[in-house]
Amino acid sequence: MLFPVSYSTLSDQAINDYLKKQYHLNNNTRTSYLLRGMNDTYLVTTPEKKYVFRVYRGDWRGNESEVSFEMELLHHLDQNGISVSLPIPDQQGNLIQNLQAPEGTRYAVLFTFAEGTEKGIDTEEISERFGQAVAEIHLKSDSFHTTSSRQELTLDYLIHQTLEAVQPHMQHRLKDFQELKQIAAKLENSLREHGLDTLDWGICHGDLHGNTNVSYMDDLTMTHYDFDLCGYGWRAYDIAEFRLARQVRLGHDPAQMELLWSAFIKGYQSIRALSDKDLHAVPVFVAIRQLWLFGLCLKDPHINGSIDYGDDYIDDKLHFFRNLSIFQEDIRVTQP
Repeated sequence: MLFPVSYSTLSDQAINDYLKKQYHLNNNTRTSYLLRGMNDTYLVTTPEKKYVFRVYRGDWRGNESEVSFEMELLHHLDQNGISVSLPIPDQQGNLIQNLQAPEGTRYAVLFTFAEGTEKGIDTEEISERFGQAVAEIHLKSDSFHTTSSRQELTLDYLIHQTLEAVQPHMQHRLKDFQELKQIAAKLENSLREHGLDTLDWGICHGDLHGNTNVSYMDDLTMTHYDFDLCGYGWRAYDIAEFRLARQVRLGHDPAQMELLWSAFIKGYQSIRALSDKDLHAVPVFVAIRQLWLFGLCLKDPHINGSIDYGDDYIDDKLHFFRNLSIFQEDIRVTQP
């Protein structure tokens, strides 16, 4: 009897052999393990071009309908002029592969390679251009329709389920956990005071920090990829990840952070309007995004191992939440 497996790493060579047969790729195709994350990413190289093969984790995307949602969205964006990394059909026309791994079925997709390079967003020009690109995604996805299912980015998912995931890892710090619950309740109440029903709701990319997930050509045209966190949610939440990433990188330089944020919003609003309520909700969603990431890391040691998320990590996150300006009636939203 084989020992139970929760998360396996599939063989590069086995995947290479599978892809050559399933997609009729060149015999000189080479496959290498590129990145471990919420899914496993493999770089596939042929004499003519490169591809990316993503193997979804069974405990993350265990429902084929969820993967279908993402593929349909990518095709919709492509058909509406957004440059994205696209799924490639195999010889039978299937976009999604079913791989039988030790832990069970894992879904996988071969994608076109996003040509260009990643850039750290450190200038107002790039920040403004990225804001325009994000607005285009939101604008063009407003007409997206699907019957496939996907987890919506609701408060229950972002806050309540996150607290459930965090609690087992803070049993030795119950007082701190109770404080975290109180902070989460304040965040939720603050959003409800904004009027949740009045906030812009629609398709979100889910991971728009701008550091990765987008490749730039020399003229700053972009190709977007990794929509694994996409779903229906509040657009203020989607853009909050960009602001959070700037806070993390530029917390020592708040003036520069605000310049980049202002440029991003200027670019976004040149394509698509955001209401004052949406803009004022962003700082709250920044905190909620940080809370969700906190829970994601604590409940998922398979990426880096639980050693990286001990008490020092918890202390760092608690420091972030305890110093939120939104609890000091000091919400500053930069508008163009």
